[in-house]
Amino acid sequence: MRRDRPERWVRDPGLHAVEMGEEFVMMGVDQGEYYAVKGVAASLWRHLAEPRDLTELCALVAAEYDITAEMCRDDVVAFLEQLRSKRMVRAA
Repeated sequence: MRRDRPERWVRDPGLHAVEMGEEFVMMGVDQGEYYAVKGVAASLWRHLAEPRDLTELCALVAAEYDITAEMCRDDVVAFLEQLRSKRMVRAA
């Protein structure tokens, strides 16, 4: 994932996700695994319902958790990389 180019990311449409209170539980047929995310990860997953770039995602998390976008940037990048490696998100 290049930080100098605004790539847009969106959830993989083949991944089935159910919101259960404060977390999402997901099942990927292609992935053959179940996943659960909560807290900031669940918030990011919620925001990825529509295509977003890194700047947008960081701004949304920053506003929600009362921090700066720069403070969460590395964590958001790491989470997106993790999702991408598991084919849970795709470039939009």
